[in-house]
Amino acid sequence: MALEVQGEQTLQLGRAELWRMLIDPAVLAKTIPGCNAVRRIEEDRYEMGLKIQVANVSGEYMGSVAITDKREPEHYVLTVEGQGSIGFMKGSAAFDLEPKGEGETLLRYAGSAELGGVVAGVGQRVLSGVAKFLVGRFFKALEKCIEEAKA
Repeated sequence: MALEVQGEQTLQLGRAELWRMLIDPAVLAKTIPGCNAVRRIEEDRYEMGLKIQVANVSGEYMGSVAITDKREPEHYVLTVEGQGSIGFMKGSAAFDLEPKGEGETLLRYAGSAELGGVVAGVGQRVLSGVAKFLVGRFFKALEKCIEEAKA
């Protein structure tokens, strides 16, 4: 089952600072919803653990996250793959950072994910709602990281 997400968010941080934050593995661990561990494998590639709950289906995934197609400080692609007891997931999202104003950056994102196994049986409508919820959690966590960095 495939999912698509896209949108934009204005963040209260300059583009160069936001870029550094978005490729920092410590920030990835805090902002990827359900992530409970990140370990560097090689440059821009990490192992990670995820715990996901979709409706009444929950499970843990082990997988990887990779940062590719980097054009500092304006664009990169984040790819996440995982396998677990309830199925598999593979997704990627392109992030584009545009300066917006003094100390602000417009972050545009577009991504897709492929889900298989028990979790895919939940249904497209439920999964679309979950995808929006997870994007919201990502931005809430990112805004918290920004506030902590400014403190």
